[in-house]
Amino acid sequence: MAQIPSPRIARIAYQIWWLIEETSGECTLRDMTTFTGASIHSCSQICRYRGWSGRYRKMACSHAVDNGPQMIGAFDDELSVLSGEAA
Repeated sequence: MAQIPSPRIARIAYQIWWLIEETSGECTLRDMTTFTGASIHSCSQICRYRGWSGRYRKMACSHAVDNGPQMIGAFDDELSVLSGEAA
């Protein structure tokens, strides 16, 4: 026999569904917790129970400083040294 969810669980589930639909799945569990006010565990369990586990991003984007251009410059310098060219 299926359990009848509490009004609180039904509200959180609806909010999660809405967030997933509105962002086209570009949300994480952390986004869901901020939006619903529920814990990560609760949001995860609701998504798992409803079959929504594959409908949102599993990881957040890194908030690390973007060092891409610096890394490319350093890599180019290393390649120049290895190939015998003057930097």
